[in-house]
Amino acid sequence: MISLILKHFTLGNVTMFKPRVEFNDMSVIMRDQVDQLAWNTYQPNNGLSDSGDATTSWRSNAIRPVVRNKAISIAAHATARIAFPRIFAFNQSSDEQSDAAQVMSDLMEFAGEQSGYEYYELERTIAALYAPASIGYTEYAEVYRNVKTEKDENGKWKTEKMLDEDMSGFRDEVVPVDQLYIENFYEPDIQKQGWLILRKVFSYSIAQAKYKDCEDFVHVTPGVHTLYNDANQSWYQVYDTNMRQDEVEEITYWNKSLDVRIVLVNGIMMTEPDCPNPRIDKRYPFDKFGYELINTRCFYYKSLAFKLQQDAAIVNTLYPMIIDGTYLNIMKPMVAVGGEMIQSDVIVPGAVTTLKDPNADLRAISTNIDLVSGLNTLEKVEASITESAADTEQIKNPNGASPGAYEISRIEAQAATALGLFVKMRSDHIREFGKLRISDILQHLTIPEVSMIEDDAPLVYKTFLLPDKHSAHRSKTRKIIFDGKLETENLTPEKQLEMSYDILKEQGGIDS
Repeated sequence: MISLILKHFTLGNVTMFKPRVEFNDMSVIMRDQVDQLAWNTYQPNNGLSDSGDATTSWRSNAIRPVVRNKAISIAAHATARIAFPRIFAFNQSSDEQSDAAQVMSDLMEFAGEQSGYEYYELERTIAALYAPASIGYTEYAEVYRNVKTEKDENGKWKTEKMLDEDMSGFRDEVVPVDQLYIENFYEPDIQKQGWLILRKVFSYSIAQAKYKDCEDFVHVTPGVHTLYNDANQSWYQVYDTNMRQDEVEEITYWNKSLDVRIVLVNGIMMTEPDCPNPRIDKRYPFDKFGYELINTRCFYYKSLAFKLQQDAAIVNTLYPMIIDGTYLNIMKPMVAVGGEMIQSDVIVPGAVTTLKDPNADLRAISTNIDLVSGLNTLEKVEASITESAADTEQIKNPNGASPGAYEISRIEAQAATALGLFVKMRSDHIREFGKLRISDILQHLTIPEVSMIEDDAPLVYKTFLLPDKHSAHRSKTRKIIFDGKLETENLTPEKQLEMSYDILKEQGGIDS
């Protein structure tokens, strides 16, 4: 199994670093880094010029945050209303079950509040604008930690396991592009990939807390990899120069055809070599989307930063040139005429300087700088960027006035149409996310738990209280109770109606 994982890791690494025509002959990792540089408005040395070079130190190194401004504006438009998976339920006869759909919708809302869904969606949307793909990982976890309770007769603290509420429950995580290795660059559906590898690097102390119950964790050495050589069937330990000596590398490997989920920490396997995928739907716990399609077969997408790259480069070339030209127009360079040296320190308001040579003079050098052409070109490029980004920010009428109500509504309609493709891409992600979340809810929330470890132990079902967002001031709550008391055999329509009225009575009657 380790040999297979290393083989697939090598293939995934080739996929990550191979130049692609889809990325202008850049690799996935390089495209991701270049787009992030544009998103963060990167400048070497923070844009400061060399202080010792007087001839160029006056020049402007200003950069307009073009990509970042447009990305933030589009993210604000796209997330103005939180999109949530919509649930439809049907029985075996294909009849719609509105009550079941309402219960699942409420549980989706409960899980979303627990996992911070609104902020997660904002992160996913912004990631799609500056990265080749916005990849998300979702899971349900139960994390226990040892807590001190009281001292025994020897003065030592007694400990017991307690559920860590902050680390447990539904967890959603944005996965950077450089952490997920894939099998096939030309398979757009992540669920159709033969295998996936998630790579993370974190501190040894976190790994200790995470895998303290694993017997083989004692063999994990921070900063040191355990490698297997298939040629001579031997094991080797080597220092990893890409990690600090207090870090470990966690590799999680999924393979659908083998139905396995394997975890390795610095080359040491933390699971059984045939450990199955713990999800009942056997899907990968990932979903992805992007800003625009590159083509119909590429796994990754064209980010907004990639799309605006050329126009942003022109803006950030013209912008400092216009600033430099303005400097030169306001304070022109001078040339001294005559036989006397005139220093620049004499150019002071109100200063009186005596010159010995009556022919000495300072004359401005004509620079003939055409700022108007530069400003016009800059305006056209910015209009092109606004059109490409489908952004309505700071759009004005041709006469320079602010647009009226009708013009604003027309501009917003045009922006909604232009953003429609991105909204559809995001909608596809929400559907895929909803499938994963529904499976987690069915697997972890609706099933009963055994209350005690004994024969014929009673089953305990979960109960949920959720504020009703549709009621005024959210003063009402929904109570969802799962139990095993519902009759399922020989239910007549009259009996079903009677049971329904009983529930209505519990809810407060018809007036509720």
